[in-house]
Amino acid sequence: MGRPLTDLDLRLAAELDHARDMLVMMGDELSTDFAVVSRHGLSLQAIDIVGQMLGHIANVVRSEDRPHAVEQIGMCDLKAKLSRAA
Repeated sequence: MGRPLTDLDLRLAAELDHARDMLVMMGDELSTDFAVVSRHGLSLQAIDIVGQMLGHIANVVRSEDRPHAVEQIGMCDLKAKLSRAA
């Protein structure tokens, strides 16, 4: 088990979740417009990827066992970046 969570850890994780939710709502709204999707499909995919990253980071921040939480991340690039030794 790692260090105990602080109130700040929980607030930071909640704000990351909120930012992710906002991105998801924006991406969903933009994805309903065919013209936007056809012109900006890659950008919409990037919005989704950033949302996933924020969700994973929020999970790490709110975890008492951060190394284990990092190991649970399915995004290889993010996992590798967070697993590097300082």
